[in-house]
Amino acid sequence: MSVRERAVLIVNPAAGKRHAEDGDLAECVRLLGAAGFDIDRRDTGAEGPTSADLAKSAVADGFRVVLVAGGDGTVAPAAIALIGTEATLGILPFGSFMNIANGLGIPLKPVDAARVIAERKVKRSDVGEVSGKIFFETCGIGMDADMFGAARLAERGRWGPALRRIVRWATANTHRIEVTVDGKTERHGVLQILIVNSPYYGWALPIVPNADMTDGLLDVAIFPRRGRLELIRWMATIWHTGRPGRPPRLLRGKVIELASSEAVPVHADGQIAGRLPVTVRCCEGALRVFA
Repeated sequence: MSVRERAVLIVNPAAGKRHAEDGDLAECVRLLGAAGFDIDRRDTGAEGPTSADLAKSAVADGFRVVLVAGGDGTVAPAAIALIGTEATLGILPFGSFMNIANGLGIPLKPVDAARVIAERKVKRSDVGEVSGKIFFETCGIGMDADMFGAARLAERGRWGPALRRIVRWATANTHRIEVTVDGKTERHGVLQILIVNSPYYGWALPIVPNADMTDGLLDVAIFPRRGRLELIRWMATIWHTGRPGRPPRLLRGKVIELASSEAVPVHADGQIAGRLPVTVRCCEGALRVFA
């Protein structure tokens, strides 16, 4: 008789269900049980616990498998808690955009994702680090925070604040930035710079479609100064076609330094991570994940 494996399943009951059907969570649990996992379900709550709290307690309780059913806002804090441990993350996509799962090639339908977990194939995912903060998707300056924040607000159904973020994004100022990638320096006038780990960003937009979360490198997308209408057309092309209308300047490396005479805010996955100058590092293979 095969030995069964204990697994915590962290569930966000309030998560969106863009890719899910009624009954999918129960079917995921059934599939995983049949694959030899003993599931211990633990739910997040509006007043706590958070997914990070539950992941930390799972590791402390000796669990080597931590599954998360929710969106990126639920997955990312739990994943951060697993970095540097022997636990493996499994993602069941119950959110709206799922840029982390999508970037790792995990199916976006929860039942299909459960089948991937059942196969127990593990990838080592890179993560980015800036000013002590971890990011899985993007770190950026300029308009990045407003685009990322708008996506997060829309995911929660807060369309008014999301629209205000979009307006602020479309009227942003340019900045003179010095970009150093693995020791090589360039200077640009930019509307924004994105340092990318996942190829998907914001509303699952493929800003850097060839970015690889397992290659040990970060992609640096430099958006040069351009007219507002041209910028909006560029983003609309990405939205409608699923690929960039005209790729920005792209660089790749392990260590990226950004500097400016301005104290430009820096954001990591939509959260404030300080102001320029900063150094951004790729933490290669820092997270074990079923994918």
